[in-house]
Amino acid sequence: MRNLFKNIGYKLYLKQQTGSKRISFSYIPNHDGSVRWFWNSRSKKPLFLKFYNITTIKGKLFAFVVHVIFFLNLQKVVFKKETLYYTSEENPLFDIMNDWAIFTGTPGPNNKAVLFADKCFFKIAATKNAKNLINKEYKIITYSGTNRLYSTPSASLINDCVLRLSDISNNGKRQKKFSGIHAKALQGIKEKYQTAIKISNWKHFGTLIENFTTIDDNRIPPNLMRKLKMILENIDKDEMIHLSFSHGDFTPWNCCVKDDILGIYDWELASFEKSKGFDFFHFIIQNSILVQHLPWKETWTQIRKHNKTAFNFNDNELKKYLKFYLLTNVLYYLKLYSEQEQWHLQIHWLLKVWSEALNMYLTEIKTERELLIMDIFDYLYPQKYAALKFHDKEPENLPLNSDIDLVISFQDASKMAVFLKQNSLVNRIKIVKKSFMYNIRLITHDLKILNLDLIYQLKWKHLEFMETHRMIDHAEQNRYGIKISSPQDTAKYLYYFYTLNNSKIPDSYKSFVYENASETIMKSKTECITMLKNKECNRGFLFLKNLGGYLKDIFSERGFIITFSGVDGVGKSTVISEVSELIEKRYRRPVKVLRHRPSLLPILSVFTKGKEKAHQDIVNSLPRQGKNDHFFSSLLRFTYYYADYIIGQFIIYLKYVLRGKIVLYDRYYFDFIADSKRSNIKLPEGITEKGYHLLLKPKFNFFLYAAPEKILGRKKELSYHSICALTASYGRLFSKLEKKDPKIKYLSIENNDLDTTLGTIMNTIIAAK
Repeated sequence: MRNLFKNIGYKLYLKQQTGSKRISFSYIPNHDGSVRWFWNSRSKKPLFLKFYNITTIKGKLFAFVVHVIFFLNLQKVVFKKETLYYTSEENPLFDIMNDWAIFTGTPGPNNKAVLFADKCFFKIAATKNAKNLINKEYKIITYSGTNRLYSTPSASLINDCVLRLSDISNNGKRQKKFSGIHAKALQGIKEKYQTAIKISNWKHFGTLIENFTTIDDNRIPPNLMRKLKMILENIDKDEMIHLSFSHGDFTPWNCCVKDDILGIYDWELASFEKSKGFDFFHFIIQNSILVQHLPWKETWTQIRKHNKTAFNFNDNELKKYLKFYLLTNVLYYLKLYSEQEQWHLQIHWLLKVWSEALNMYLTEIKTERELLIMDIFDYLYPQKYAALKFHDKEPENLPLNSDIDLVISFQDASKMAVFLKQNSLVNRIKIVKKSFMYNIRLITHDLKILNLDLIYQLKWKHLEFMETHRMIDHAEQNRYGIKISSPQDTAKYLYYFYTLNNSKIPDSYKSFVYENASETIMKSKTECITMLKNKECNRGFLFLKNLGGYLKDIFSERGFIITFSGVDGVGKSTVISEVSELIEKRYRRPVKVLRHRPSLLPILSVFTKGKEKAHQDIVNSLPRQGKNDHFFSSLLRFTYYYADYIIGQFIIYLKYVLRGKIVLYDRYYFDFIADSKRSNIKLPEGITEKGYHLLLKPKFNFFLYAAPEKILGRKKELSYHSICALTASYGRLFSKLEKKDPKIKYLSIENNDLDTTLGTIMNTIIAAK
């Protein structure tokens, strides 16, 4: 502050000096306690609002409250105050005892303070870079001048540290939304200078890339750096790029509207070497991140919307010039931030959105799932957490059947859930909040699944077996910037996990566990439970709390029912087996496979042949060999099995679906409609079809079919004619049911290629869930 006042004609002292005078400064601090705005405590006007972006509801409310405080003359009571002493040099810039306000500026190599006094702004350089910038701004304003499409302040250079600017914001209005007035001004700026060159001849871009290679700052998220390198490596240097004159920092807070003309100030970053559309993209993106706090997908929507007003780029041009805006802006600021000792919060906001914006230029190199994993770990980079059982490779190389387990605080888990909801790569998200973790299932636009467990309490049933904060504190960062649970904590976790769940430690973990786990925890399941029950965290009120949470967790997510129909030999058993494995490994849900019906009631032949003989006969006999063709006996048989469905469906729902399991039916009630002969029943299709209306409808129903020749090549259990007739019957039924209830999936799939069939089934489930 002393250097600041020295440049404008005053010297400050903490204690009274010979000839010094006393003055009180009122001030408003930043979040870190440093001074943001300060002014003469005797001031009758809140001139510091000249530096404030009053465009949002929050901003307008703040300004209103400040005006009320000054109107009631309460400013000396409300705002913090500090008393200093000063002496003046010859011809100071302003009268320190009058109305004035100073903004201390954004920390960093380009730091400048801004003084408002005597109806003028004074930019006061605090660094060598800042001196160069204010000298540049003076020249640029002289060059750009005022024209019919926009206006600029008049400028005069007081000395190499101070630039005086007229106040063109007086009686003007800042607008946070991009409008036709902004578009008109951009056309005026662009018309000052335009050219087209090869990217290989673009000196500004080459300098930015060269500076980028020198950055060595471990505060920058590593995956953002990797994304930039991948994009830069794939740029065609022979491609032509259109450059134009640009303001360089065209934002709502650097503009004001007056008499339908846009007044533009802060020209210090103006350039003749920015890509076409730079100012347009900068206005939308900076405003979205720093003022509106919008995620990238909403920012991208705004860009496409306002593009029609500003430049009307076609889709390819829009993506191309947005790419070069992002590259030049991100490369410039990363170098600047790497030289900045202290980072302010807004830097982290910018890095997060920039990283996500770059994803659209990497989809030919990385899948959406891989890019999403990179985004996740960049988001986590400045936070505390511990990844469990995570591989030591690039994070995005996580196998498709693997998930991400993170030990993290409850507060950070909640914030991360919001981040994931907003990420543009996420098509759908399912969040199940349990008493000890968030279970999150993410589905990308290309229908890839990523599962995350955000664990804030390490529990088995109702017993806490490890302390999360200790595991987080012990985490070690690997070469990819991922904080991995320490070997000792990982081994302890694995031992408890498998022992308490009554499972053997897998061979892949066994040696690791016994090398790193303490002998004191190597106990049997019974001994472990006894020990855990005696821990303070599992006793008294905490015991009741954990128990209540566990009981609630049992019903935290409901399952659903999937049915598979088709003639014998079409390949249902293989498909069901594969789907079951995919759901358990990739969809991360437990599976229960049932055959034909709930089986609450036994098959009828059990009553005459006994259980073992009846089941053996079914296994040995061919399908559709029953001789029953009587209506009443068929009706009785159907009523018996129908009762099994009516009663059993509720048992299945309570036992499996309500507790989160996925039930797969190998055949279902549809057999009674399309192939009742298989159950030795002969009834009109209309009777059995009406019975379906009283049943709980399965969420997904797949009818598998194939050419008769292919089926007969697998199994010769049915005749060619029977296969054709049954396939047609199932097909008609599924088509009819689909029209009646579009919310339920009834899908017919030709099962010629197993991978294609599985892909169709899983994509249908994923797209709907």
